[in-house]
Amino acid sequence: MPQYLVCNYLPDDFDPSTVTEAMMEEIHALNRELIAAGVRKFACGISPAANAKTLRKQPDGKMLVTDGPYTETKEHIGGLLILEAADLDEALAWARKGAVSGRAPVEVREILFRAAPEQGPGPAAPDLQKTSHRNQGGQYLVAIYHPDNYDPSVESEGMMEEIHALNREMIAAGARKFACGLSPASSARTLRKQPDGKTLVTDGPYTETKEHIGGFWVLEAADLDEALEWGRKGAVACRAPVEVREIFFRPAPEQGPGRSK
Repeated sequence: MPQYLVCNYLPDDFDPSTVTEAMMEEIHALNRELIAAGVRKFACGISPAANAKTLRKQPDGKMLVTDGPYTETKEHIGGLLILEAADLDEALAWARKGAVSGRAPVEVREILFRAAPEQGPGPAAPDLQKTSHRNQGGQYLVAIYHPDNYDPSVESEGMMEEIHALNREMIAAGARKFACGLSPASSARTLRKQPDGKTLVTDGPYTETKEHIGGFWVLEAADLDEALEWGRKGAVACRAPVEVREIFFRPAPEQGPGRSK
């Protein structure tokens, strides 16, 4: 079955103290429901957008690193990696390589795990993300951005081999925990809870630059309609807009070109 990225968005000035125990229980309840249905593949929360670092390769070949999230509304997430690193500097070192091989801007944010549904409040990694010998460090979301009109045909065999080589290097270093590419931004659906309690679904990605990704699920669903049903529940439980995009997996480094799960 296809898999979908379901992102929830928070305002730049989001105050974590506004998250009540009742709201957390709703989120835990949704995660229990997702797990029971066998659709949840991964879930996490992300550190505040103010903590983000953005990397962009410059014309002279150098890498510009700036504080804060990537907010250009004409470019959207085209793929993501989850890395386990000793610190932000190590995560940024990997991200630099990603910005070069992917020919695209990259954003780095530390992951703050939601508690697993069977646990009480507090940080906890899902089973998929059990820590290894590197658990003295943190985990980081590395998001790759593409323009709205991105043409996949520009991805040459040479470029794909660079991406595969980077994935092999990350795997060998024990840093890569998850990686995928996403369907074009034009195929996204955005969901927002309305004052009357209904959920508005619109075509296209969520482009409000004053709100950024606060967390996400990776779901396995029969089709987009099923993924949207879970997205509606996520928008309600998280009190935040939600974006749903189908995942197009990059081939594993040991495989040839094409899609793979």
